[in-house]
Amino acid sequence: MIVNLAELRRRRANPPPPEFDAHNPGRRNPLSLEQQRKRAKDLLHSLRSSEQNAVTRFQLHSPESLNADQSPKLHDAQQVIARENGFRKWTDFKAHIDRMQVERQVTLQGSVPALDAGERALHIRCGMDILHDLALAGFDGDFLSFCDPYAEGPVPETQSLKDFVRIRAKYLEPDNPESFTGLYASYLELDLARQYSVAFIWMEHDSHDQLILARLLHYFNDAPARPNRLRMINVTHFPGFERFVGLGQLPPQALRLLWDDFQDVSDAQLIMGKQVWNGVTSSNPEALMEIVRAGTPSIPTMGPALSRHIQELPSSRNGLSMTEELTLKILSEKGQMTAARLWSWYHTRYEPRPFMGDSGYLRRVEGLANAEQPALSINGRLDGAEGVNHTTKVELLPFGERLLRNEADWLASNPAERWVGGVRIDGRQAFNWRFDGDRGAVYRR
Repeated sequence: MIVNLAELRRRRANPPPPEFDAHNPGRRNPLSLEQQRKRAKDLLHSLRSSEQNAVTRFQLHSPESLNADQSPKLHDAQQVIARENGFRKWTDFKAHIDRMQVERQVTLQGSVPALDAGERALHIRCGMDILHDLALAGFDGDFLSFCDPYAEGPVPETQSLKDFVRIRAKYLEPDNPESFTGLYASYLELDLARQYSVAFIWMEHDSHDQLILARLLHYFNDAPARPNRLRMINVTHFPGFERFVGLGQLPPQALRLLWDDFQDVSDAQLIMGKQVWNGVTSSNPEALMEIVRAGTPSIPTMGPALSRHIQELPSSRNGLSMTEELTLKILSEKGQMTAARLWSWYHTRYEPRPFMGDSGYLRRVEGLANAEQPALSINGRLDGAEGVNHTTKVELLPFGERLLRNEADWLASNPAERWVGGVRIDGRQAFNWRFDGDRGAVYRR
């Protein structure tokens, strides 16, 4: 369903925009210059006390100041702080903080000049996470959520869109007979984009977003008609966040600042999107592996996301996907915990490029327990229902430890079918595709 942002803003009160805090992605407090100056002073003090963490940060971000004849000064520590936030120098970081403060005051006052005014604009996002923040930020165009999480479940190559959507709907909501209708309608809504003079695609760097971006670029490359202009953004970080997970973390004023980073979609990017999508849906992952090896210079965020996607294939060492191996590693290092705590560790500390939500992750946890020879045990749901929820207690079993030591093969003991894009994995098959991390290659065995 297409939502008009200006109408959404008129229909609701304008609460103060959410704020952010780099050290706690769940809470958002605004950057302040005084705060960052204090961090620089603390860093300099730690360096002079020879604390290893401070030395490492200087070596990484300002090695020249360690090699100088004089000992590092406050301005050197400020430069480290700036570079950790993605800026070349302190003055650039200071200018960003000043701009954020100005935009914050504008959004608080509620009289925000629309950045997308003057042309009929459509904002496309793979989810609803920034819908209300875009409205608070003063955007006036329409909003379309296109969110089919291709990082999970089968994404097969088919000639028919209806057949493709039926397969996806059966995976996403197997017990809902109406799921096909809603999902199919979301695909048909992409055709409405041709009615707009410009479409803005908001994406971030993880495989959830990048696979959907590939599908969108494939669609617009082949569409008989499309907006006069296509523009997109692929966000990899934002100043003030030690761990940037996604656009949903950002307050309205940050979305306004990102506006300057949008770029027109080029023909090379449309072609790349089509190539990637064909690779994602293929039953043979070798073409996708070749794209990863060659790089994706026209869309720099695409290559690393595809690399992470491929690592969901069974490992050549133990048959585990990367998600499964990280899950067992957490339990081995931290001990028994609830599924909610396990998800938190995985999502915020262990997963290098978070790409799935908690429900998808809990399905992976359940899969590790529901095998003839399980890798972990699950018990203790407070509501008494079957399966895994956030209250479930999760514990690593001895077989899980053996898998982590590469002394056993998960695929051999767990024949359940699963998919990585268009690649079907099934322990009952004679051969399955695997990923060899040492060689950076895929092969069948």
